[in-house]
Amino acid sequence: MFELIKVAVALVSIILVYRVITNNCNKYLAFAVLAIWLRYFSSGFHDITYSPIVAGFSINALISICIAGLGLIVIPKSVLALKKLISFYFLFAAIAVSGFVNMEITGTINVLVKWCYFLVLASCIFLSIRVQGRNDNFRKLLIAFFMPVMLQILSILLGHVKATEADGSASYIGGYSHEAAFSMIIVAFIFCIGLIERNHLRFRTTLFTLAFVLLILVNYRTAILTVLPLSAVFYFTLVEQRLKPTQKAPVLTVVAMVLFLVFVSLSITMQDRFADVGYLVTNLDLIFKAPEYFTENEQDIMSARVYIWSKYINEFMNANSINMLLGFGPESWSKKFTLYAHNTYVSNLYELGLIGFVCFLLMLINTLILGFSMKEKRLAKIVGFSIIGFATMNIATMPLWNIEGLIFFAVIVGTIFASRSSSGAIYKVDRQPN
Repeated sequence: MFELIKVAVALVSIILVYRVITNNCNKYLAFAVLAIWLRYFSSGFHDITYSPIVAGFSINALISICIAGLGLIVIPKSVLALKKLISFYFLFAAIAVSGFVNMEITGTINVLVKWCYFLVLASCIFLSIRVQGRNDNFRKLLIAFFMPVMLQILSILLGHVKATEADGSASYIGGYSHEAAFSMIIVAFIFCIGLIERNHLRFRTTLFTLAFVLLILVNYRTAILTVLPLSAVFYFTLVEQRLKPTQKAPVLTVVAMVLFLVFVSLSITMQDRFADVGYLVTNLDLIFKAPEYFTENEQDIMSARVYIWSKYINEFMNANSINMLLGFGPESWSKKFTLYAHNTYVSNLYELGLIGFVCFLLMLINTLILGFSMKEKRLAKIVGFSIIGFATMNIATMPLWNIEGLIFFAVIVGTIFASRSSSGAIYKVDRQPN
């Protein structure tokens, strides 16, 4: 039954996307809309698109390769020479070197293709904002989210639910495969709405609030932590823009108190889901505890995440000097462990070594600095705090392992670059719609 609903919604999304890209849409924005929509479209039919069909590649993987390849043809080569991309190139180099030294060729190609997907999407978003402006850009980009958002709403109305945790909690993810990847779709949706200025989108506040509720119903706690800073900035700014200077101090104080009470209420309502987070914060030494010394109760903390981290860290600490410096190679975890690390930092430390781990941190820090340095204060707050939330999310899961997480990160980076470009060549793009 729900599969038929998927097909119907998918057909409607095709029509909507076609109308958007053929109506006053520059070629970079059209590419971004199609790239994001195609990923969400294919992932919606995961029973078909996740299985290998050609040379071990699934339909999803082949789509990612095609988008990455076509993107390199579409975007001007001058974009790839931006100085702000240097920290990303250091990370890409660390991935390539680690893969070559450890002869993890397949894993290296897979990871680099994902990051190439990110690079071309971020570049297209950057260029499309330069050509068409941020508000128009993200209004049109929202159409790419129609299918997953609509399917989630329908799954809630029809009671189509996925059981996730051992405690019996459930996730409404619209028939998609996994709540981790789906949560990043909704996070990206929330972020795109937050980037649109007031009076440039009908029912903007209602849509933002609805999206936040949908994220809660996905029931993926790390994703909720990601958007809390963004949500606070959104509502705080919403009230601030409507006040006179003399009203700001008292009214914003009340708003801050209300937001705090909402946060506390949300924490109490979901205390069973977040209880382990508080326990871990007060017992950080568990992360470095050898896995064989974990008690049965400690193994269950944060859905066994802490126990998984300790296995990776213990293996890294007992490695030889070469592996400690360069890691064991991209996606090498599958040869040693049954579960991926559930922590981007731990995973990078194990797979890319100290050099790759430092490159990843430098990339994140550089992005954060650029985000908070944007001239438009409201935008700087939204982007900067979103990066902090995203960096926090990476502690308990691996959004950058999925294309969905890389799409969200690409939107962030593209927005930052569009706001603070210092390359004269980048300004010389075709401003005529295509």
